[in-house]
Amino acid sequence: MSSKNKTATTKKTDALNLDELRKPWIKKKTGFIVISVVSVAFAILTAAQIVMGSGDWGQAILWGVIFGAMVWIVFFGMSWIQGFLHGKPNTTIDDKK
Repeated sequence: MSSKNKTATTKKTDALNLDELRKPWIKKKTGFIVISVVSVAFAILTAAQIVMGSGDWGQAILWGVIFGAMVWIVFFGMSWIQGFLHGKPNTTIDDKK
């Protein structure tokens, strides 16, 4: 096999692999459900740890809500950064030839 054929097939597979990597792993609805469960679980865990440590329920609820909200801030922040870096996919087809 000549070297020209090797480089041509390598470039085609690299482009294909990048397109496959940019596809979402899970559905958006499933992602929201997972993030919701994780944020509530972390909020409860944080609040429980504070109550067991100091016994202050007000501070426990406050820090539980803050920690649960931070999970959502990281989720939406990373979503914004990914959209900013990669942009939206172009779904329109140009028929102007």
